[in-house]
Amino acid sequence: MKSYLKKLTSLQKLQGWLFLKAIFIIFIILYAGIGLGPDEAQYWTWSQSLDWGYYSKPPGIAWQIWLGTKLFGQTELGVRFLSVIIAFFQSLLIYWTAIKGGFSNRFAFWCGLIMAFSPIGILGSFFAITDGGMLLCWTGACLVIISALHQKKIPDTVLLGSWILVGSLFKWTIFAFWLYFFIFRYFYFPQQKISTYIKGVILSLLGFLPSIYWNTSHDWATFRHVFATIGGGSVHQAGGNFFEFIGSQALLISPILFILLLSSLVLCFRLKDQLSPVMMFCVIVTASLLGLALIISLFQKVQGNWVDFAYPTAIILIVWGVFELKWTHYMKIGLYLSVGLTCTVIFMASLFSMPSLSEGLNFKLNPLKHNMGWVQLEKNLKTYGYDPEQIFLFSDKYQTTSMLSFYSEKKKRAFFLNLQGLRRNQFSYWPSLFETQKNKIGFFVWIENKPHFQKSWEEKRDDYINQLSNYFEKVEFVALTPLIKDQSGMAKVAMIIKCENCKKEIENKYNYY
Repeated sequence: MKSYLKKLTSLQKLQGWLFLKAIFIIFIILYAGIGLGPDEAQYWTWSQSLDWGYYSKPPGIAWQIWLGTKLFGQTELGVRFLSVIIAFFQSLLIYWTAIKGGFSNRFAFWCGLIMAFSPIGILGSFFAITDGGMLLCWTGACLVIISALHQKKIPDTVLLGSWILVGSLFKWTIFAFWLYFFIFRYFYFPQQKISTYIKGVILSLLGFLPSIYWNTSHDWATFRHVFATIGGGSVHQAGGNFFEFIGSQALLISPILFILLLSSLVLCFRLKDQLSPVMMFCVIVTASLLGLALIISLFQKVQGNWVDFAYPTAIILIVWGVFELKWTHYMKIGLYLSVGLTCTVIFMASLFSMPSLSEGLNFKLNPLKHNMGWVQLEKNLKTYGYDPEQIFLFSDKYQTTSMLSFYSEKKKRAFFLNLQGLRRNQFSYWPSLFETQKNKIGFFVWIENKPHFQKSWEEKRDDYINQLSNYFEKVEFVALTPLIKDQSGMAKVAMIIKCENCKKEIENKYNYY
């Protein structure tokens, strides 16, 4: 066996590890009991109404989930399957980027392995979110530039534009890559004709067309939402989260690997006059993205995954620094810690899918609170008389509305009722319950974790009954039902209120953020 393994190339070894990882992730999806997150459920609702665009995102993630559910049905595996495939090729693309950058097979193997088994790689292959498709295409764009820098050739801007086009169907952030192209063109490809890269830019801009087409008939909602978010929006009110953001980056790549990244950046700045163009590219992309995010986090909240596309080049930096400093053992320890931490997160979350075990634990230990309890929700709704042919479901939060849509019998789309004057969401552009469910019975559902519901659920109950009475002729409390129990009792609950006969629709004023 050992002699056989020695004969394998670095690429074959990496492919073997990636295959084993994919099997493991599929097993976790099927049997760990970790449900969809609110964003995943929301994107699934989009995939049920396939379109050219959606309120807050381009259509790529909905198309991805639509294809997955065509293969494996309206299941968690169907929603997440293509994320497993995208992550598989993401690691291979990192490998080939390193090879095309002039690094050794062994160097490239470690790049692919870190991408696959860091938290960003493991969780990125598990959850169906927009980052996966965009990250793959960003890496493809890096491959084009890094290959050209190493070979001292003019980059293929049509190929570059193609990567950016596809990536823009997931997140428009990928258009920022053109900034790096123009910087490196100025220093390394000044002889390139304007006409050659204009073709690539125009090609990439075609990625806007689906969203533009959708927005022309939807009040330019996506663009207004994006501009409001860039301007601060409601996020601005939360204030900065500088240290929290640093911590999130350390967890995204794993703490030891994050320290190795910082060490590599310091080494690069010390040896800046000796760096190859490929290494300069990796340094500038990684340092500028993380640095800008850090500065912004001083003034407003920045989510940890907003600059995850800094990590394809960051991983090359990590391995370069490790090889230069001969710190391979630290890299291995970092990788072991990464796998251990991520598996611990998955294991701890899965315990809360088993009532016999969760009742002996503290719900605070659950790292994936928002993904748990949804199968029980479906059972509880049925217990209290939910019949999808006779009763509709609705909530005042689009996240809960998305969950109700997926985790209910027959998976009928639930409705969003904007009781709180929240920002628009995709449900705002679909037929409302007032248009389609008049004279019918609805179950309003409110979901909360402890300790919040323990302090306020009775007050919430009375407040909701009061508000819903403006919309329905008859409103009555049904139950506060547990979705998860821990050692202290109910840890996650659903409050169900029965509403009969819509009276009228009260106009709500929406924001775009």
